[in-house]
Amino acid sequence: MDIKVLRNIANVARTGSITDAAEQVHVTVQALAAQLKKLEDHCGFKLFDRTNKGVSLTQEGVGILPHVLEIVRCSERMQLKIKQLRERQSQPLRVALNSTLSMEINQQIMAGVASNLSGCSPIFSCSESPDNLTKLAKGEADMVVILGDSMPEGFYSVSLKGLRIEVVACSVSGDTAPSVVIKPLPECPYASIFSRFANHQGGGLEAATVFHSGSEIVSVSMIKSFGGMGVLSRAVAEANDLHVWEGYSEYLDVYLVMKEPWIVEEEFPQFYPKTAPMHAFESINA
Repeated sequence: MDIKVLRNIANVARTGSITDAAEQVHVTVQALAAQLKKLEDHCGFKLFDRTNKGVSLTQEGVGILPHVLEIVRCSERMQLKIKQLRERQSQPLRVALNSTLSMEINQQIMAGVASNLSGCSPIFSCSESPDNLTKLAKGEADMVVILGDSMPEGFYSVSLKGLRIEVVACSVSGDTAPSVVIKPLPECPYASIFSRFANHQGGGLEAATVFHSGSEIVSVSMIKSFGGMGVLSRAVAEANDLHVWEGYSEYLDVYLVMKEPWIVEEEFPQFYPKTAPMHAFESINA
């Protein structure tokens, strides 16, 4: 079955007109009508009802259309991948991993990128989510790993299936009325979690002095230096022997974010949770 024919049929469904669809793909109305009839003969039923006002999908056509669109999308992705690999064979692909994640997880991401983009020469770096987004926006990276509950507009993103980061409230001691609170800056992935945690406390943090942090690494140092509390990934909190507040935690998804769709979600391997704790980096001394 010719992919061009399927693409043309999808255009007919979208426009509701054989004439308009034919003009868009630069074929004659007769040629497109013949393609449609050939496909209907192949299926053994009509895909469109014809009227003086145009065409509309039959019930059978409605059932077939999602599969037609999926085949067209797969073909377009394959052609894009071929083009990308041709262009990238002699050029590096800059990938920014995420320092919040463990070495083991970052190694899995590196392996997934390398296996799916075997024609490229990846160059890996590692930083936190806000820095990674800055790299992507400035053209200093082609693909970055981001934590968050929402992704920035204007980029392609792939959810890393099975990989979620638990974020907890923590402090040096178990004091539930800390004098210092470390609040993430708005661009940090934990910012919305901190706000929800503060609301959950019902005003219990209002008397505390607030310091702002734009980095999880900096937050750890500030929590230790000032004896304050903040929100961190559980792995980082435990690696630094911080007290985790019971009764409150949330999870963030992890994404590959790209300017171009180098990888689609179906191509990336599933992440499986590990039974042993995975520390994101070595313990930080205040």
